[in-house]
Amino acid sequence: MAAEGQLNDFTEPGTQGRSCSGADIASAATIVPLKKIHRVTGTAAITLIALPYPEFEGTIILVPTGAFTGATGGSPTAVNKAIGLAFTAVVGKPLVLTYVASQQLWYPGY
Repeated sequence: MAAEGQLNDFTEPGTQGRSCSGADIASAATIVPLKKIHRVTGTAAITLIALPYPEFEGTIILVPTGAFTGATGGSPTAVNKAIGLAFTAVVGKPLVLTYVASQQLWYPGY
């Protein structure tokens, strides 16, 4: 079971003053989102996305500041999971990625 703090990073903000948006992430072969929403800088291809916490299944939102791509074929590990469908991010248009645990893949959508 994920720690309460990890779960709170993925719930809507409320009276407790928590935020579900995190620091900017530079695009790279592997990215590590720790909150539900992140801006992604750069144009490097992403092939793996780390799970925010071990039992995670659900969505994250990436807001591109550069036209990075998501490529299939990454070598997944216990923490870093592959992308199930290639995509090209559109600058300024939030990209929703859904992790499906039964397939161990991230799927993009707008």
